[in-house]
Amino acid sequence: MEQPNYCYTYKPTDTSPQDAPSRLLKGDMKSLFLLSLMLTADVDSAESCFASTLDDCISMKSSVSEWTNGWTRRVLVHNAIAMLRPTIDDDEHLVRCNLALHPALHAVMRLKNFERFAFVLSILEGYSDHACSVLLGSSSRDIMAAKVRVLENLAANLNACLPEVRQNWVRHN
Repeated sequence: MEQPNYCYTYKPTDTSPQDAPSRLLKGDMKSLFLLSLMLTADVDSAESCFASTLDDCISMKSSVSEWTNGWTRRVLVHNAIAMLRPTIDDDEHLVRCNLALHPALHAVMRLKNFERFAFVLSILEGYSDHACSVLLGSSSRDIMAAKVRVLENLAANLNACLPEVRQNWVRHN
């Protein structure tokens, strides 16, 4: 009788809680940095926010099962809010980024701080208006009004840059 040929491979895995954040962040670095960049609208601030999030995740004592992408994203959101402290009265535009960005991303980064946070958190990250209002220290009505202004602003900005996008597309195709 022939014995089945089983191939057992041993792959050492380190499941210590201290390594969980670094494994998670390594697997989703691009997405987390993009979130940081959209919230802060500045490369240096995004790097600082991302680094502080990594430090926070590594320094927390938790079990491996608690490490999720959503939890890490929440830490990053809290860090970005602590860095910029966006308020409804804030009309600052922080864009100091000259990266070759997709027009839609650049349009988001040109938004006012409060409007950008309301848009990214509620529309892109899926937070409820109530959760956004709690995080940003404002009312749900302020969040809804900010989203309306953002959508109007984005539509105008994207329409303005569409001829350039079409030209680039035609040139490359």
